[in-house]
Amino acid sequence: MTVRILALVGDAYGGRGGIARYNRDLFGALAATGAEILVLPRLGRVSGEVLPSGVQQRPARFGRLSFSLTALGIAWRFRPVDIVFCGHVYMAPLGALLARLLRARYWLQTHGAEIWRGQSKFVRLAIEAADQVTAVSRATRKHLLGWVDLAPERVRVLPNTVNERFTPGAASPALRERLQLGCGPILLAVGRLSAGERYKGHELVFAALPRLRARFPGMIYVVAGDGDDRARLEACANRQTGDASAVRFLGYVPDEDLPDLYRLCDLFVMPSSEEGFGIVYLEAAACGLRVIGGAGGGSGDAIPLSSVGTIVDSTDHAGLAEAVARLLGQGRVDPAVVEPYRRSHFSAAARLLLERLLGQPSR
Repeated sequence: MTVRILALVGDAYGGRGGIARYNRDLFGALAATGAEILVLPRLGRVSGEVLPSGVQQRPARFGRLSFSLTALGIAWRFRPVDIVFCGHVYMAPLGALLARLLRARYWLQTHGAEIWRGQSKFVRLAIEAADQVTAVSRATRKHLLGWVDLAPERVRVLPNTVNERFTPGAASPALRERLQLGCGPILLAVGRLSAGERYKGHELVFAALPRLRARFPGMIYVVAGDGDDRARLEACANRQTGDASAVRFLGYVPDEDLPDLYRLCDLFVMPSSEEGFGIVYLEAAACGLRVIGGAGGGSGDAIPLSSVGTIVDSTDHAGLAEAVARLLGQGRVDPAVVEPYRRSHFSAAARLLLERLLGQPSR
């Protein structure tokens, strides 16, 4: 019998961020088992993207009320539904309601910042109603279990996966010339520049750059990503470094261009203090870069070994400068360290979670 899954998500196909990518990886893995998946997104738009066999995505609905009413109507027409998948805790009440109405099992996904602090009683009760909760890191799981009444065995870790295109390779001289990055060394950060995500640690790197450039005069910090906090960060970089050439903001870089950017750089530096997981750390390592993350959040899962990189205090710019200088002298990373995070392992884990969920009665 075909398993039918109704998925409520912020975005998936057509979305840019790490959560959208995670959802695409998960739905692809579940569809490969023969499941039929109907995706209802709040954001994103499929335009020319080929969806896996068995996956459909409806047009996005931006308003909360509009999304909820649309989801109720579509869910009723999509019956029978075996699993309601909810990709964000803010949608947990709707997910719990639909699962109850449809007599379906309820699977909730958690990522990071959205559960670092407790939610309203209404949201908490909706989380506790889930038959299965997955978290992208051990840190996310620990935070969640700290403020909800969930049996630990109902919360499983399913980390992000690294796409196969992220592999070592020769740096592109043409890309270096086009970006006019000079002789380096080149430090890199990749991520959304959002006012709601100021924990990424860019300011700490800005503060450390004068000390580092005294030792490495050609050093430049490249920031890939865009968002509503970019103008503030650009002003902060100029103020803290005193040199407009020390930091280069590239704006949004398409996923397909990221491997070449990683290969061009010498070290990935993003001392984030609240990262849910930090797939960019593993993408960088898969391309050969050593990485520096920040203490706190799930960065420890994404940087599990000293052979990948190190974790620094997200307030200590002197300690960060020392870590950068030390790792620059250690050469490239063996990409085998990220093998456990490749798609085959993720898909196998996702299949086991699906079988486990289907094997238990709905709550």
